[in-house]
Amino acid sequence: MTAFWLASAVLIVVALAFVLPPLLRTPLTATQHRRAALDEARRRGVIDASEYADKLATIDETAQPNTRRSMPWLALSLVLLVPAISVGLYTRLGDPRVFDPAVQSVEAAMQQAQQAGMAPMDQAIAGLSARLAREPKDLEGWLLLARAQKASEHFDESAQALAKAMALAPDNASIMVEYAEAKTLASADKHFDDESVALLERALEIEPDHQRALWLRGIAHYQRGDVDAASATWNHLLSVLPADSLVRASIEQQLAQLKPNGQASAASETTATEATRGAAATASAPRLRVHVTLAPDLADKVQADDVLFVFARAASGPRAPLAIVRRKAGELPLTLELDDSQAMVPTMNLSSAPRVVVGARISRSGQAEATSGDLETYSEPVANRHAETLELTIDHRVP
Repeated sequence: MTAFWLASAVLIVVALAFVLPPLLRTPLTATQHRRAALDEARRRGVIDASEYADKLATIDETAQPNTRRSMPWLALSLVLLVPAISVGLYTRLGDPRVFDPAVQSVEAAMQQAQQAGMAPMDQAIAGLSARLAREPKDLEGWLLLARAQKASEHFDESAQALAKAMALAPDNASIMVEYAEAKTLASADKHFDDESVALLERALEIEPDHQRALWLRGIAHYQRGDVDAASATWNHLLSVLPADSLVRASIEQQLAQLKPNGQASAASETTATEATRGAAATASAPRLRVHVTLAPDLADKVQADDVLFVFARAASGPRAPLAIVRRKAGELPLTLELDDSQAMVPTMNLSSAPRVVVGARISRSGQAEATSGDLETYSEPVANRHAETLELTIDHRVP
């Protein structure tokens, strides 16, 4: 940017150098012009000394002098106006941001992302990340990045961006709620940990009727087996929702499941461990038994500490996991079970989808969402109460 303005200043000075000298010189009188012409003719030999003397004698030395004077006021006006007009026109018609290093880094990052074959959303994320690296105090930028990462199911990156936003606005209840949710989505079991719960509680201290905080706090209560607290929280949420809210029916349905004769009553009869995980399973609830192995030709591509995810998702509709388990690749081969206790949201569990697809993925990055280079496999769609053990062999790489 500095180099551009210096170059512009040099060009303006050069332009003025051609214009100013004539304006600053005092014009010659008519007599001076005639004498100068005679002197030049004599010097070049066009006339001899005698002719020169005769013509010189005819010049009227008392002739009225030329009254034109130099025009310093015009020269000064040009010195002031030319740079001002040039800068003004460029500012209005040009785009000074193209010389901003931050903008240049954004464009470079987006071009690299495009060349790497990334999707448009990932290209935008790359550009925004580059800008925030140079402008780390841009709160709205961090929030935009976090939401874009969440939309792309990059939950860990979303949580990191929200952590930056939290540092800039530590008392913003909405950011606390988004951060708590992102941290939970980024976790292996999709359960609210103590830190996320503390964020929700603090947000509700600041804004007691914050609707999303109430919804998520109810889920956290439910996951920990505290049905009464979940019911109280969601009833509070109902009390602050508009009468025509589209989410009332969903919340009322969820509350119905918490009644004594509902599904959640079984939570009190489960073990303490199941209750802590938010279990609401009964003997008739869906349960899938899965045996996972690794193809021999991929064994040298895997480290023992690589993260293994085994999950189930609906055969049609949203791709969010209905049940998910996190283990280590070094434990392969292994057998485990998927059930409703491994869901994040009570209504988005194995029971909510009659047919599901079961998958297994080895992620060296530790992220639940698939990234290039991960190893994975999927089953064919099966019933959510499929009785036989599902055999999964991790045998291909994510492009």
